[in-house]
Amino acid sequence: MNNQHTGYIIGAYPCAPSFHYKNENDEASFWRKLADSTDIRGLEQPCLEELHPFGDNWLLNHIPGDWEIVVTAIMGTMQQRASQPGFGLASADETQRQACLSWYHHLYQKINRINDSAAKKRVIALEIHAAPLATASVEHSTAAFNASLDELTRWDWSCDLVLEHCDAMNGVHPGKGFLPLENVLDTVRGRNIRVALNWARSVIERRDTEEPLRHLQQVLSQHKLAGLMFSGTSESGPYGEWGDLHAPFAPFPGSEAGCRESLMTVDQARKWLHAVPDNSLSFLGIKLLEINASADVSHRVAILHDGIRALNLAKT
Repeated sequence: MNNQHTGYIIGAYPCAPSFHYKNENDEASFWRKLADSTDIRGLEQPCLEELHPFGDNWLLNHIPGDWEIVVTAIMGTMQQRASQPGFGLASADETQRQACLSWYHHLYQKINRINDSAAKKRVIALEIHAAPLATASVEHSTAAFNASLDELTRWDWSCDLVLEHCDAMNGVHPGKGFLPLENVLDTVRGRNIRVALNWARSVIERRDTEEPLRHLQQVLSQHKLAGLMFSGTSESGPYGEWGDLHAPFAPFPGSEAGCRESLMTVDQARKWLHAVPDNSLSFLGIKLLEINASADVSHRVAILHDGIRALNLAKT
C-alpha cells in the first residue's frame, strides 16, 4: 500500500498528560517531544467546547505549523450522551437530533474560523458519527441520519466530512452501538462523504480480529474509503475486556511500550494495510491511550513512537 500523503495522523490526546488532568508544564513538554518526532503529518483531535483542555489557541501554538488536523466528534458526542442518551445525528428523538445538529454547527463555525485564519495549520476533515445506540428501529435511525446529513451537507464546510464507523447496534454486546456499516454506506451513497475505519471499533463489533478486513472490503466495494486509524483492544488486562480504550500495539521487536494483552499486532496491521489499493487513503494513523495516569511524559510519547514504528513495519 502506498499512501499519497506523507506521514501519519496521530490521535495523541489519550496519551497527553492533560487526558489525566496533569499540569500545563507536563503538557507543554509532551507536545515539544512529539513535535520532534518523524513521520507525523498531523493530529486527530477531539472537540468539546474547544480543541484542547487549555483552549484552541494553546494547542495551535504548541504544534508545528505544518501539521494538519482531523477533528473527531466522538468525544463530544459521548459526553453529550451522558446526560442526553438519545443525542446523535441518527437519533429518532427529534429534539435530541436537533440538539446534535446545533452542536455540529458549533464545530462547523470553529473549523471554518481556524481554516480562514492566516496560520498554516489546517483542519482537513471532520469525523462524524451515526450515534446514538438506537432505542428505535434501525430503519428509523437510518432515516434520521439521512435527514441530518441533508442538513450538514448544505453548510459550506472548509474541510472534508468523513463518517467514522463505530461498533454497530446489531453487534455482539454493543458498546457505542451506532448504525451498522451497511446502513452507513447507504446514507453516504451519492454524497460527498467518505468513510473512515478504526481497527478496534471494527474488532469490537463482532469480537473478531477478522472483522476489520470485512469492513474494509465493504467500504472499498462502494469506493468510499477515506481513512484508517489503528487503535487496539484486548480480551483482558489493564485495557479491559473488549473495550474501546485505544490499547497500544502488542510488543514487537524494537518496541518500548507495547501492551502484551493487545490483539492489535504488526501482522494484523499488515493484513489490513496490504488490502488497501495504492493511493486510496486521505489519512492513515494511530490513536493510542496511556492507561497509567501516573506515567511520565517520556512513556506517553514512547507509546506513540511505538505505534509509528509498528505502522512502518506493517507497510513492508
